[in-house]
Amino acid sequence: MSRPKKIGSTLPKRDANVIFNRRAALMSFLGASVMGVILFRMGQLQATNLISNEYTDAADENRFDTRIIAPPRGVIYDRFGTVLAQTSKDYQVSILQSEVDDLEQVIARVADILGYDAEWVRRAAIRVRGGARYEPQPIAVGLNWSEFNAVNVRLPELPGVVADSTDVRAYPYDIVYGHPIGYVQKPTQRDVDRALEDPEQGQTRAMYLRNPHVRVGKAGLETSLEDMLHGQPGYRKVIVNARGVEMGEDEGERRDPVRGSGVVLTLDHDLQRVAMESFGEHSGAALVMDIYTGDLLVMASAPGFDPNLFVNGIGQSDFDVYNLDEKKPLFHKCVTGVYAPGSTFKMMVGIAAKQAGVEDDWSVSCTGGFYYGGRTFHCWRNGGHGRMNMHDAIKHSCDVYFYQAALRAGPERIAEVARAFGLGQRFEVNVPNIREGLIPDPDWWRENRNEGWTGGLTVNYGIGQGAMGVTPLQLAVMAARLGNNGYAVTPRLVREAPGVSDPAQPPHMSGIEPEHLARVRDGMFGVCNEGGGTAVRAGTMNLVRDPETGAMVPLTPENRSWAPVQIAGKTGTAQVRALGANRGRHYSTIEWRFRDNALFCCFGPWHEPRYACAVVVEHGGAGSAVAGPIASRVMRETLLRDPSRRAPARLAQLEAARGQA
Repeated sequence: MSRPKKIGSTLPKRDANVIFNRRAALMSFLGASVMGVILFRMGQLQATNLISNEYTDAADENRFDTRIIAPPRGVIYDRFGTVLAQTSKDYQVSILQSEVDDLEQVIARVADILGYDAEWVRRAAIRVRGGARYEPQPIAVGLNWSEFNAVNVRLPELPGVVADSTDVRAYPYDIVYGHPIGYVQKPTQRDVDRALEDPEQGQTRAMYLRNPHVRVGKAGLETSLEDMLHGQPGYRKVIVNARGVEMGEDEGERRDPVRGSGVVLTLDHDLQRVAMESFGEHSGAALVMDIYTGDLLVMASAPGFDPNLFVNGIGQSDFDVYNLDEKKPLFHKCVTGVYAPGSTFKMMVGIAAKQAGVEDDWSVSCTGGFYYGGRTFHCWRNGGHGRMNMHDAIKHSCDVYFYQAALRAGPERIAEVARAFGLGQRFEVNVPNIREGLIPDPDWWRENRNEGWTGGLTVNYGIGQGAMGVTPLQLAVMAARLGNNGYAVTPRLVREAPGVSDPAQPPHMSGIEPEHLARVRDGMFGVCNEGGGTAVRAGTMNLVRDPETGAMVPLTPENRSWAPVQIAGKTGTAQVRALGANRGRHYSTIEWRFRDNALFCCFGPWHEPRYACAVVVEHGGAGSAVAGPIASRVMRETLLRDPSRRAPARLAQLEAARGQA
């Protein structure tokens, strides 16, 4: 009987050795094969790199990082070299995320030092987390020296916090130029996305826009001249470790930024300041224009706003103050405000009436109203003006005369004359959001209102009311073309900049006869200088001409015998809303936004016209009472300074002097 095998018994020793040797040989073969493949690939990569440096370059890219250096923006000057916008030093505090364990805690400690609240801490943390982890991200900017120093002395206890200064856009005259110059802001994600749409420079531009120190134009000249003002960015090549932390810089791979080009404006700083001050608490716009070159010497929109608040991001409370103000301080009224011209439109009706054959001795009797089409159209003077010819009708601003003159001229002819003088036209002056206004005619009415033009519309047309609107800039152009005897001068705001040439001699407007212009110009003279004129007080310049030099100087007892300096102008009062029986109430009892707009336009000096001025005061009431005095002060300062007869600053000299400073 055979013995059964034991469970778990081992194989003979010889068989075990054979199996082990086979497995060892297989593993050795596999290991040698893998190592051979690795060595082959390493050799292949080395050979490839010897030819193309592909992998050396890739390693360098991981070891080096390119950091953008934002360029200083170009300086903006007034016509005589006063700096209106520049780059200056800004004290700020930044934080490096990679060096901070608890971001909110560190930012909160900075907030305690600076006196900021918890909401500021929350917003700062969001901004920092949205930026590069290994580059300093600003958390507090625009600090004064004491604030900056308070953080600086505590840096040892603030891990990852950096206190330094950087270049920032600054506007030394804040609200005076908020509208024409505008402001810069940090680029938005929309700006970055728009840059990426460029197939050639998109990535480079996007990287530039992501730099925390970069600012781009967002309003006024800053945005329309962005390509000219922003300059050329520089860069530096920094050495970084595996985590991306900057460890040094390759000095041989650095390009300094190039400052943006400077720009000389047509504005006169002293006159612009006077215009802004003259508005006081009123809301509106004022422009002064050289009637031959088109230079805008004043472009004031009130109330203004401080563009410095926008450079580093305006706070919600500051923005709400501006945005919720019923006087709309963020609204550039010179070019975006559209108003019924009121009685300032009567010169256009007068010229059109002359073209229609109205004689100089044609007159009407004003009894206070004009009955037409089943209703009475009232004159502003309840008792009427008596018998009026064109000169007297302009001087007294008689509505009844111009009701009938409009019917004689017809709406098509009136619209044609108005457009010839710049009303309802777009003038490109390098600021955004320019509106054209509206000078309607029967064709426009049919196309847009789907109804026929009526005689009642023509009557209303005669006094600048109804479905029409003009901008203050257009009023200034109208006054300039009246002042220069019918030359089609166009306005400009940039006097000297790369690619900007001197204006051409303006052509004379066709179809505008000198004798027709003479009639309305004489009426405008009467407005400001003859008894009963609606703006005699506004026309009183208290200036005289020096008989030796011809200069305009203040009136004194000693020079009272010298020839007076006079202007010609026209008042306007335009309804915003029909007040009915409330019109007789004191304006202080009527809600501000329902009061009439006040307008005034003029040119001067009468003996040798050179400047035109237009003023609109929103809901200011009568033009003679509110807009006239503002225009009078601005025009007087203009005549005293006489800027168009002084040599302007040259951009090359200004830039050279700034480079040496």
